[in-house]
Amino acid sequence: MEFRLHHDYILKIEPEKEKPSKVRLIVKQLGKELVCRKEGIAALLDFLYGGDGRLFKGRLQISKTKTSVSLYINGDIIGSIEAKAFQDGLNKL
Repeated sequence: MEFRLHHDYILKIEPEKEKPSKVRLIVKQLGKELVCRKEGIAALLDFLYGGDGRLFKGRLQISKTKTSVSLYINGDIIGSIEAKAFQDGLNKL
């Protein structure tokens, strides 16, 4: 599953091959992989179902409001995704 973000950034979410309960969150720009984070599907869904907040510390960070999920690399926003679309995509995995 892929989401197009600002300035040619793409968020790609794919299942982890060795552990099916985890996914890889990959941010690419113009085909070049910039950041990769492995995370459990359950932890991401808990984050989405919960209130507003932030997830992850480090290069890739995610924040959530009631309607959208915003992604940051090194503190700079790279795009937003509708929270419902992100949740539906995770549920399909």
